[in-house]
Formats: sequence, C-alpha cells, structure tokens
Amino acid sequence: MVSNDKQDKLLMEMCIKHLTQYAAMIKIDRGTQGDESIGRLKKMIGEMEAYWDLSERKDREEQFDKTLRRAVQTGRANWVSEKQKIATVNGLYRYASEMIFVQGMEAIDRVKEVQSVIRELADGWGMDKEWVDQLCAFIGVMEEYKEQRTPEMGEDSRFFKDISAVAERMGFEVKGIKNGLLQLYLEGSRVAEIDERGSLLYRPKPEVFKLMDEIEAWKGREENLHLQDGLQM
Repeated sequence: MVSNDKQDKLLMEMCIKHLTQYAAMIKIDRGTQGDESIGRLKKMIGEMEAYWDLSERKDREEQFDKTLRRAVQTGRANWVSEKQKIATVNGLYRYASEMIFVQGMEAIDRVKEVQSVIRELADGWGMDKEWVDQLCAFIGVMEEYKEQRTPEMGEDSRFFKDISAVAERMGFEVKGIKNGLLQLYLEGSRVAEIDERGSLLYRPKPEVFKLMDEIEAWKGREENLHLQDGLQM
C-alpha cells in the first residue's frame, strides 16, 4: 500500500523516530532482557517504512541500529516530550486503522501487534492509561465495523451527513470520509475522526468536546425516534 497523504507520512516519520528512541531507552534500562521487545519494535518500524513508502529517504532500520549502538556507548537516550509521545501513539493508531480498512482480516495479527506496542509505550512512558485503553478499544471497534460494513453504509449515512452539517456550523473543516471515518479539521490540522457509531479519536480541544455533546444529543434523538416507532407499531 502506498499512501499519498503528506500529513500521514510526516506522522509516520515522527512515530518511527520516537519508537527508535523508546527502543534505545529499553536497551539502556534492560540490556539483553529487552532484546525481544526491541526486536519487535525494529520489525514494526521496517513494516511501517515499507507500508507508507518511506524508504526513498533513508533506511530506518539501519538508523535504528545506529541509535541503539550510540545509546549503549553513551549510556543515555534522547529525551522524548509528552507531545512527541502522544504523536507516536497516534501514529501507531493511524497505521492500525489504515491496515484494518485496506487489508481487513489479512492484517489482523499486525493490528493486534500494534495494540500491544501502544500499551507497552503507555507503561514505559507513563502515559494516560485511560486514554490508551480507549484508543485500543477504538481500534477493536474499527475491526468489528469493517467486518459488519454493508454497501449502504458510509458516505450516504444519515449520521455522517447530520454530524458533518453540525461540525461545519461549529467551524470544523469536514474533509470527507476516509477508511470509514469522518475526517474533521481545525486550522488545517486533523483534530477528530468519527466512526458511524459515533466513537471518536480526537485531540483534546474545547471545540471537539462540544461536538461530542452534539453527537450524544443526536444519538439520544435517534433512540427516542426508534422508541416512538416501536410504540406506534
């Protein structure tokens, strides 16, 4: 698969860079006991490099080995900020979601591996476990959605049409549907992706939280309509 989305490729570049720094941290802290985890990270970096067609710029696996050798020699790894940690996890989420909707069940093992690495990063970097659990659960929801998807679902969905209209009134840029997820931007940056059940992957912004309230209100109205239809029957 080759993605032409420049923003996605930049995110993958950042993700790979900081996965490499995490591996260096493991090497320093655990020595040979961390070799299994390091091997898994190196393999995933190679797969990401190939999947997103990044190899024309540099060999990330070779860079990975150099970074680890330097970490062993100096006894330290480069510091990774909280913002960079979040970007790394978001990059892994993006990779998993892309595989789900492009390759389906063929990619299930790699998707589960990505979920496992996300959880490992959360532990190793001391990240918000609730957020990470939500993220991994959302990946699981996407897997179920892909299996259950029918031809009439997607861009013709009334939910997507209604929420798109609400989002535009609130100032979001609606960039259509990609891999079954409604893409919402603010000031040129993607801030939320919404599946047809109303589940979100989002950046913590006040505008997104207000939109979440609107989505819950939409769901409530739909439930009431279904209830009224049932009573009339």
